[in-house]
Amino acid sequence: MARASHTVSQHFKKGARYLSGFFYFRDVNTNNIQFAEEHLFRNEFAKAVAHLSAKYGHNNLELAEDAVQEALIKAMQVWPYDGIPKNTTGWIVRVAQNKLLDQLRRNKKLAFPESLPDTQDDVIEFNDDLLKDDLVKMMFACCNPTLSEEQQVILTLKILCGLSIKEISSALLKSEEAIAKAYTRAKKKFKEEKIDLKIPDVKVISSRINVVLKVIYLLFNEGYKSATHEQLIRKALCQEALRLNRILLELEKTNSAYTRSLMALMCFHTARLTTRIDAHGVPISLEFQNRSKWDRRLIEEGNFYLNTINHDQINEYFLQAAIISIHTNSRAYKDTSWSSICALYQRLYNMKPNAMVGLNHVIALQKSAGATTAKIHLNSLSKLYNYKKITLYHAVLSELEIDLDNLNLAQVHLSKAISLTKSESEKLFFTKKLAQLLDGNASRKS
Repeated sequence: MARASHTVSQHFKKGARYLSGFFYFRDVNTNNIQFAEEHLFRNEFAKAVAHLSAKYGHNNLELAEDAVQEALIKAMQVWPYDGIPKNTTGWIVRVAQNKLLDQLRRNKKLAFPESLPDTQDDVIEFNDDLLKDDLVKMMFACCNPTLSEEQQVILTLKILCGLSIKEISSALLKSEEAIAKAYTRAKKKFKEEKIDLKIPDVKVISSRINVVLKVIYLLFNEGYKSATHEQLIRKALCQEALRLNRILLELEKTNSAYTRSLMALMCFHTARLTTRIDAHGVPISLEFQNRSKWDRRLIEEGNFYLNTINHDQINEYFLQAAIISIHTNSRAYKDTSWSSICALYQRLYNMKPNAMVGLNHVIALQKSAGATTAKIHLNSLSKLYNYKKITLYHAVLSELEIDLDNLNLAQVHLSKAISLTKSESEKLFFTKKLAQLLDGNASRKS
């Protein structure tokens, strides 16, 4: 079977195109672009691959992936003219299964179940519960401990989340070439280890759930603040992360304190999505976001899950969720309890010390204890972490220098932040701030 990713270009003249994980259709008669929502294809890809892999075995994972890719290509050819079917999942699974069966019959050397249907027209029987079970089976199969943690993460992000190699390389801070090679090795290991696609027992789940949740959170973060896409926010990825986490919450075995804490965290963040950027795609600071437009339903859902966590179940997702809950439940920016946020960041840092938690703690310190105290703390952190090439470090330092009336130093760090960020939206934000700072500085000198 030809690799689907290599055959997409063959269909350009037939009206279907694929760009960086985003599918769209061109009506060759009216020349109108008809966009299919990105999350639709990510969602259907994951469900179809999980279903076919569960049905036909771990050794046919790659064939299932190829078959689903080809089914999506066929959808791009057919749907612009025939319309999107009501049961998109059924359509894609049926077409993909037919292609998979064709390949299995052609390749007699591959082992496959003797129970394969005699014809390609057999009705595919499945329902939402079955598909959810298949997705959970695939989640834990991808996170099998016989695979390295990197392989687990890459497999899950690629197969279950539909991220491109470029997106995964951004999320994991590695080169695209390294990720592509790692993905190939991971699929090979998956096949060699004969990993079963089944829902593990409770003990096994507890040992693997953290990797599953880590992947879901990586997916969410790529959507919440995309480093590889022209848009700062990719709501479809956030929705996909929420959907996968909800599936885990629906199963008693996977409904844990960690799962509920992560759900609360993502609900709070998602509630603010529409107010984080202006009409031109430029980020809006938390202070100036329109709180009346925050999604109260999601905030209440976040509060619900946060309140299910007992004192002895506190984890890093809970602490992050508790921090953002203070923001989302404050009626106004001036009402924010920065001292509480500082205490939570300190606790989070003690639990899981890292450079970014430290920087966010500095921001809270500036608000609660002043710029001088915050800068002293940042200087201490700078001895532990190499911040020089981190955008947020220079952005935070510029804010501290502004507060300390060191405007020339503030300009230097804002310029550095502009040069380091890969996000066009962030670049616009920092550039606008720098222009305001230069104007203010010029006015003072005159």
